[in-house]
Amino acid sequence: MQEREVALEIRDFFKEPFTADGLSRLMGSSPLAELLSTRAKSYKEHRWDKKLPTKKEAVASIIADPTLLRRPILVANGKIVIGFSQSAYETLFPERR
Repeated sequence: MQEREVALEIRDFFKEPFTADGLSRLMGSSPLAELLSTRAKSYKEHRWDKKLPTKKEAVASIIADPTLLRRPILVANGKIVIGFSQSAYETLFPERR
């Protein structure tokens, strides 16, 4: 991001937790499978690999255990990118010439 001269606002949601409303808005209509961290210990404990939760259940669980939310989350220009994706970042922030 630095090489593209993009101003960033970084939020550590472990130190500044989401509210249920804020998290729901962030999640929007994104598929839960894209939002959840399959590496989180509680993901496996919830057995979400077998059956995904409802959005309401996911929100409550993420607030209780933020490790369930896949990171990083990048919000820009009305779009959201969940997890690291160099190609998605390049689309959001094309090189300046």
